[in-house]
Amino acid sequence: MVVGLGARTGWEKTDGWQGELERRICLSSPDHTLKGLFLNGTMDVLHALGEHDLARRCLTDSGETRFLDFFNYPVAMHYRMVATALPVLAEAYGGSEEALRQLGRLVGHRFLRLGAGKVMLSLRPLSPRQLQSTLPVAWRTSVSFGEYAVRWMGPQCGRLISRHDFMPYPFHEGVMQTSLELWGGRSVRVSGRQTGGLDSECDFWWQ
Repeated sequence: MVVGLGARTGWEKTDGWQGELERRICLSSPDHTLKGLFLNGTMDVLHALGEHDLARRCLTDSGETRFLDFFNYPVAMHYRMVATALPVLAEAYGGSEEALRQLGRLVGHRFLRLGAGKVMLSLRPLSPRQLQSTLPVAWRTSVSFGEYAVRWMGPQCGRLISRHDFMPYPFHEGVMQTSLELWGGRSVRVSGRQTGGLDSECDFWWQ
């Protein structure tokens, strides 16, 4: 796989995730958009790591002065930012895959603390079973692409099914981990896999 974005580390030579981001950028169009909270989540991770110069570079490269959480931006803009930041994030988190999970966790936290996500968290009693109705709705309000569904496989386990979606499955793993924990799940486990060009599934369990 040819990798052609930014500086490289040993992680990128072995896991190929940066090349996968490039592939998804090429498949996107201007109609494929997502909310600014995804970009702000990436900026949050960089600032938390003390990578303020890199965060400023990502912002400058985007052509924006700041990102508004609920404004629509091209999905390609987000992936170019992640691709630029990924070598640094991979070094910090032990590989690109774990870095993508961390981005998913941060975006999940950001969404669930703002706007519609905050309303979802205000529901009582909280239960991971609420994911079946709330998570697909949350995605539809956040991105202009994809089809999402939660299928229950047992009393405390299920599967998130994503179709025609630009987010890599480790990102979804991070979102699911955060969502299940915030909805009251304990000892949460999530395992994802790519099932097609832009399709993935994430199995999850909790206690």
